[in-house]
Parts: sequence; C-alpha cells; structure tokens
Amino acid sequence: MEHRPGRRRGIAAIVLLVLGAVILGGVTVAKAVNPPSRYTEGKAVGWTMTPTYTNGESIYLEPVAKGGLRRGDVVLASVPWSLQKTQMNRVVAVGGDRIQYKPSSKVAGQYRLVLNGTPLDEPYLEQWKNPSAVAFNVKVPKGYVFLMADNRMNSDGSQYANNGPVPADKVTAKVVAYPMAKLAVWGQLAGALVLLLGAVLAGVARRARGRAGRDAADPAAAPAAAPAAGPAVIPAPAAAQPEPGEGGGEGAGEQAPVAAQPGPGDAQAPVGPGGRADVPS
Repeated sequence: MEHRPGRRRGIAAIVLLVLGAVILGGVTVAKAVNPPSRYTEGKAVGWTMTPTYTNGESIYLEPVAKGGLRRGDVVLASVPWSLQKTQMNRVVAVGGDRIQYKPSSKVAGQYRLVLNGTPLDEPYLEQWKNPSAVAFNVKVPKGYVFLMADNRMNSDGSQYANNGPVPADKVTAKVVAYPMAKLAVWGQLAGALVLLLGAVLAGVARRARGRAGRDAADPAAAPAAAPAAGPAVIPAPAAAQPEPGEGGGEGAGEQAPVAAQPGPGDAQAPVGPGGRADVPS
C-alpha cells in the first residue's frame, strides 16, 4: 500500500473526534435520565452556601431518616432566621455536643471552631475566611442541631444568640450529591478533552499532507538524493604515439603511403563518360 504522509495521524484524529462526540452524547442522555424516586431535584437559592453551592445550582434532596443527621450534612430546614420557607444550612453539631468559637484565638495558626474540645476541620470553607463573625459557646440540647451556612460572613445561623440550635424535626431534607451529576461533569470534561486532542491531530495531519503535496508539485524544491557510493574508476593511460620517421613493423606503427599530387606540368588523363578515366596504352 502506498504510504501517504499524515495518514496515521488522520485516522487517529477521526477516531478521537468520534469518541469525543460519543462521550458528550452519552453524558447528555445520562443527564436527561430522571434520578431514582427517592431523590427530588431542586435548585439552590441565594449565596449563603457558597462556595459549596451557588445560586441556581441544581441540587438533589432525599428524606431524612429518624436519627439520620450527622455532622457535616447539608440540609434543608425551616429556620426562624429566614423569611424563606426552608433554607440550606450545614449541620455543625448535634445533640449533646459543645461547640464554641473565640475570634481572638487561633488553633494551629488558623481560626477554627472547637467541637467538644477539639479543633474542627472544615475543608468546605474558604481558607482566608473566619469560621464565624461572632464568638459563641453553646451546648446543643438533645433532639436539636446546630446549623451554620458555609458563607459565614454573609449569612445567619445558630451561632447568633437570638437564633440558637434548631429542633431536628425542622429539618425537611438532606442535600445529597447525585452520583450521575458528578459523572456528567467528569464526562463533559473528558469528552471536551478528547475532541480537542482529535482536532489537534487533524491539524497536524493536514499540514503533513499539504507539505507532501507541495514537494510533489515542485520536485526542484525537494532535496536531491546523494549519489550512491561505488568503487572509484581510474582512467587508463593513453597509448603512446610513435614519432615520425621511426621504423616499425607491419602494424599500427607503419604510416600509410601518401599518394603523389600531380604537378602543374603533368598531363592528366581525360575523364570519359561514367566518370572513367581513359588512360592511353
């Protein structure tokens, strides 16, 4: 089969482009599939839970089983400090916990809440922000939860004295990460990356074919092939010519006899018809 420049890259580019389109198409179909019946789809309202959830972001809710609330859960609850029917917050402490904060003190070089005497690690908060705008020291009663939003500097919560802990039965749902939603995000990124790689390979293959076409149209522009190496040819010496007057035998050394040219006084035989000379006998 005749080799064509850029052929392999072109085939690889086509494969990648098709694969990227299939991935993106599959992700689109997956996002259109309804979640299981236990999930309820909704949207985040407001900016109280940033950076975890932003305004208008899709969320998935599931009912809360009795005693199913744990520290770190993001929940939808009916709270007295919100004009909305329900609001998203995070469970920071549960019944029986002591939660406290002192803005004037740091723990391990960073401002942190202290839960039951241990600094609380909150990776969902932006590192440069304080975990609370006010100081507090609260013992959470049994059957209650201590709720705070992730955007601590621009939200209300149980940390304020006029709010306090919230009864657990006011929590209406838990906000969960639907697995298909995460898969859709990663699928979109993977599909876009595959399409980008395919486009790059297609461009490389196109340039290779264009370069080969220019070389074929202008052979003089192509570099000349180096001559094949072979044995050196040494010319044979020329044969020596005999000097005039030197004797020689019969062969190449003898000079041919020279015919005498008639002089002005010599008689010439008349030429007869047919170009034959009549020589008198």
